[in-house]
Amino acid sequence: MNNLNSKNKIKKDNNSSKNNDFNSEKEAYIFGKNAVLEAISSGNEIQKIFLCYGTDSSKIYSLSKKNKINCVVFDKNKFRELEKKSCPKDAKTQGIIALKQIISTVDLSDFLNNIDLKSNPIIAILDGITDPQNLGAIARSAECAGVSALILPNKDSAQITPTAIKISAGALNYLNVIKVQNLILTIEKLKEFGFWIVGTDMKGTENYDSKIYDKPTVIIIGSEGNGISPSLLKHCDHLVNIKMYGKINSLNASVAAGILFFEIRRSRNG
Repeated sequence: MNNLNSKNKIKKDNNSSKNNDFNSEKEAYIFGKNAVLEAISSGNEIQKIFLCYGTDSSKIYSLSKKNKINCVVFDKNKFRELEKKSCPKDAKTQGIIALKQIISTVDLSDFLNNIDLKSNPIIAILDGITDPQNLGAIARSAECAGVSALILPNKDSAQITPTAIKISAGALNYLNVIKVQNLILTIEKLKEFGFWIVGTDMKGTENYDSKIYDKPTVIIIGSEGNGISPSLLKHCDHLVNIKMYGKINSLNASVAAGILFFEIRRSRNG
């Protein structure tokens, strides 16, 4: 593992299930009203709760809000797809499925208080990346390039599922994964610590290989469809683009991320 990443690795909870090998998606999910309520009440870490439209879920909502767990409502067709993927055949979900936290996450303040800024660390923020396979692929490139942390928003983000871990080739087990409520506040905090914010945008005025990476750097990777949110673009110190030479005008988010991570390494290593 890259020295930068191992040097800045934050010690995680020994009770974490991060090193467990999940043989199937089904092992990462809890289903049924009472089972989910019990899991939350007993302190089990839950990433997200999925509800079928029309389900009586007032208690779930109340308890999840208290514990800062994100709930999403699916229509019946989409919920059935999730049931098929995540639950045993004929399981009685009662319209409620919860995704367990299968790797431990790191607190942003703890991470920043332990990081060596003199080493010019790299942090990646994922904005609007909702596909677990894309998340896994980005994580793999990030870990290989010695990125110190991956920051994900609690809402509107891919979750860390067994699929994401598998696609990452296990990289998500080594990266510092930080989940935050508000990306704008997170960026402002990173700036206070001395990080420069680099956004990726087709309309960016600087080439991705410009000499701008000689300081602690945050790379924001936006979704393939919408790019980086306009509210985040305003907080970028640099907006870079990767020039296209073919007829298609954009790259897969994970490919663009890999190019940027290794360009930072190339520029720093001369």
